[in-house]
Amino acid sequence: MRTRWWSLSAAALWLLAIVVAALSSDLDCWLIALVALLGLMTLASTVVSLTALRALARVEARLARPLPVARKAAAKPKAPAGTLTDKDLARVRRVVGADIQRTFRQSEALTNLYAMLPIQHALPASRGFPASPDVLLFLVDLVDRQRSRVIVECGSGLSTLCFALALRQFGIDGRVIALEHLEPYAEQTRELLRRHGVDDIAEVRTAPLEEVTFGDEVTSWYARSAWEDLADVDLLFVDGPPATLGPLARYPVIPFLLDTLTPDAQIVLDDYNRAKEQAILQRWQAEHPGLFEVTSIPLEKGAALVTLNGA
Repeated sequence: MRTRWWSLSAAALWLLAIVVAALSSDLDCWLIALVALLGLMTLASTVVSLTALRALARVEARLARPLPVARKAAAKPKAPAGTLTDKDLARVRRVVGADIQRTFRQSEALTNLYAMLPIQHALPASRGFPASPDVLLFLVDLVDRQRSRVIVECGSGLSTLCFALALRQFGIDGRVIALEHLEPYAEQTRELLRRHGVDDIAEVRTAPLEEVTFGDEVTSWYARSAWEDLADVDLLFVDGPPATLGPLARYPVIPFLLDTLTPDAQIVLDDYNRAKEQAILQRWQAEHPGLFEVTSIPLEKGAALVTLNGA
């Protein structure tokens, strides 16, 4: 409070002195105003410095006080409302640590992806709804190891580009066919392929969703006209249709496309951490006993590698 009154008094006296100087001298008005402003700024800086020093002195005085000695060893003072407990802090550390680890793994996968593929233009965002870098790296490595020639994916986007770039980079004479039910997304992927110069080996087919029936169950899947000519498929990536359509959204891929697969084909089912995808895979296995060998891939959103046993 004393600092405030002192600063106000000093400012008033300074302004009074400026007024007196202006009346008793022939200096220009702009020069007098400049001197007045500089003086007030100097005064303000002094006040701020004094206030900061007083606040620092109060903090040092509090830190210097001895801690109160507990009367009972077992008694612990209650934490004020809003204070984090040791359990809260431990939980925060676990969550933050896990998130940092996931982010590092995705960054590491993205770095490897750029090293493996001839990427020369900007890429759209990954993670979230699009495929994450770790699953993209897994798919590219799979193409490299298995020399997949005909690749089909349910859904389109960054994965379509990575498949096409992998075919070109590894010298594989193959092609990529992506089924996309939304025309705007299909056109975005086509433009991505054109910009990177791989639209000659990858195509995006607009495949509107149509209602299909399996026994008493009804769901939606890609229009037959978009996939009925497929054959000799070596790699099938299942990342669509959206699971929001229902629990059977991705189930029809096996009833409809199983006959298009080569005997040693592989299927990658994305988002395998979700219960819907796990239930779908269990249903495939129940309907085709002994046909599938399944390996769970520990990725951010999970993936299942399904290999055919002599289909």
